[in-house]
Amino acid sequence: MERRGSGMKKIIDSYKRFERLPNYHIPEFQSNASEFHVVLWNLNYGSDSVIDEKEFLKEAIGTGKEFLKAQRLIYKMISTNPGITIAEMAVNIGVSDRQVRKYIKRMTDMKFIVREGGRKNGIWKIIDGDYEDFFRRI
Repeated sequence: MERRGSGMKKIIDSYKRFERLPNYHIPEFQSNASEFHVVLWNLNYGSDSVIDEKEFLKEAIGTGKEFLKAQRLIYKMISTNPGITIAEMAVNIGVSDRQVRKYIKRMTDMKFIVREGGRKNGIWKIIDGDYEDFFRRI
């Protein structure tokens, strides 16, 4: 256990990926003085097809080694320069502007980052609790 209570956030975040499913139920946490219970719903129950999690995640959030690497780089660039442009990110990552836009869209859809202000004078803000201020802590 790294820290008390960190597992519950991980469970909830994992289930949030499947919010769009018709049979979606959030995990339930119950406790009393001597016991702690967690109900994790089987999201495949009652459906005609089994959810292939890897395919669902690729389609929904674009997981993959290159996305995770780009995500870390984007976090680092935003941490050091919140006003960075997509063109500057593309140069630093070594991909096209269009690819960076795809990464940014995935990250904003996942509520990891947000753009505050306009396109010219706005700034990026990291809202992912796991990564917020990560680079300042190391």
